[in-house]
Amino acid sequence: MKLVSVQLIQSLLPHLPRFAEEEGDFYSVPRSGLIQVLSVQVDQAIAENTINLLETLLDTLAVLDRTYLQKGEWCFVSFPAQLLVTSMLTAMADADSRLFAANFWNTQGISIDRKNQQRDVLRNLEQARVQHHASQQAQPIRYCYVAWSIIKLDGKILFYQREDTQKRFEKSAGDYGLIGGRANQNDLPIANKTVVLKALQSANSELIKSALPETLKRELREETGLLFDSHYTFNPWRSLKPYRQVQGTAPNHALTEYYLDIFYIELTLEGYLFLQQEISADERLVWFTLDDIEHGETTDGKIPYIKALSDEFEGDHAALVSALSALPDSFVAGYLSDKEKYGITLPINPGKQVLAGVLGKEKPLDLALNSYQWTFVLALAAHLRGFEFASLESNVVLHPHGWIEVNEQSPIRSELIELAHYLGSSELAMENRRDRLFRLSIRPETVFFSDDFFSFSVASNDPDCKENGVAVFVGRKDLVTALGVVKNKTERFEISRSFAQRLKTLANGDFSIHDKEASSTEDNYKKSLHKEPRFKALGLRNLIRQDGAGIRFVLPYLFK
Repeated sequence: MKLVSVQLIQSLLPHLPRFAEEEGDFYSVPRSGLIQVLSVQVDQAIAENTINLLETLLDTLAVLDRTYLQKGEWCFVSFPAQLLVTSMLTAMADADSRLFAANFWNTQGISIDRKNQQRDVLRNLEQARVQHHASQQAQPIRYCYVAWSIIKLDGKILFYQREDTQKRFEKSAGDYGLIGGRANQNDLPIANKTVVLKALQSANSELIKSALPETLKRELREETGLLFDSHYTFNPWRSLKPYRQVQGTAPNHALTEYYLDIFYIELTLEGYLFLQQEISADERLVWFTLDDIEHGETTDGKIPYIKALSDEFEGDHAALVSALSALPDSFVAGYLSDKEKYGITLPINPGKQVLAGVLGKEKPLDLALNSYQWTFVLALAAHLRGFEFASLESNVVLHPHGWIEVNEQSPIRSELIELAHYLGSSELAMENRRDRLFRLSIRPETVFFSDDFFSFSVASNDPDCKENGVAVFVGRKDLVTALGVVKNKTERFEISRSFAQRLKTLANGDFSIHDKEASSTEDNYKKSLHKEPRFKALGLRNLIRQDGAGIRFVLPYLFK
């Protein structure tokens, strides 16, 4: 049969219409005459079907003049059109001819350049098919079912660097996509691959849509290492309206109809801590702020792929951001002690008492801890407050939100288990997860350290100060703990000379709370220095304090 087809095309070639290479002369041929040429070799019906098929192909290529087609004649629109047809039919009639190399369309183990060549061919064909469709309703030839996830922490959304970023054709395609990806045949527990592949390559398949949760689990495992149940759970957020676009990964480029389901992720503690490590180790995982999403780009030029989401909100990025803002964070620290207007002050000397309670009304806690146990408490509190460790015990890993992790071989593991058991129900609440993860479970900003851990000094001369300014330094000392050495920290602040003098006056003696100047100094301090985030991060409760009926400056006022 193949031999017959080749012979038919060979016999047809001499009878094609002609178009002059110059001057524009041409002539047409009747399709009935072409059918008659083929009828010499095959039945009339086969001849007619062959000409009909070729006519459809050539009309799709836009090489035949439609005015003549309506009169039952073939006529080329130009000499280049004639060359294209002759080239294609000659190749079809020659067993040794190929329009592409024999292995051109192979996809296994090929180079990026070859993938790009494949995609360029498909993209040009598909772009042309879409662009020149008479009713602008070209039908998709590829179908893509996608599961995306929303992992949101501290008001930011996690994205993953998209594959094939060096060859995107539209800026809106972006460099980064939400964690997730396409469904594939392995996401369905069906052995019959004929059924599965047909469903994957069909429109609006309920079979594939039902498998998208499995797609989500697989993609999260591949892109982040997160494992379902132990690291996270999920809930559907929204299913987007199907949309069409000439797009695709690697060479799989065509007019595609996309079906996207988006899921909201809730992280377990283990999942949250695991994800932090993955993000620090994998530069492909990137946080985008909601402002980045609204503007469509980060300040350093990273572009999130949000077109599908944006289309769902009719291109209104502000509405999209509002919907994302309404989602809770994927992980909440959830401290056991989460009281407002509350404070705990930890002494550096284990012989002194811990003060806890509503600020200004703290009371001593009845705790019976030895010196070694107390250094664990100080270490946990320092990490909870975000203090930097100059050195750290082996087999100890520091995690966000005050968590530390110790492995089974760590010699301090048993000490932490015992300490957590003792403190678990106290005001100094401590958590133990699986005898591996430990923390003081107290809102960090309510934990303070005793005054003898800090220093205050004034620079007698600082050239960087403004004309009427004075540099003051508030410092935190080194602290040796059971987990390692907490690094000292000193912050520089600039205040006015008059305010510095008033602080010095206050430091030279206690004043009654009714003393107007002392009270004014305290108010000034609360509105300026005390509100500084860098000051709060040091862990000192305050520099000026009311004790009973008096106001005092709590640290020695030194000059440097």
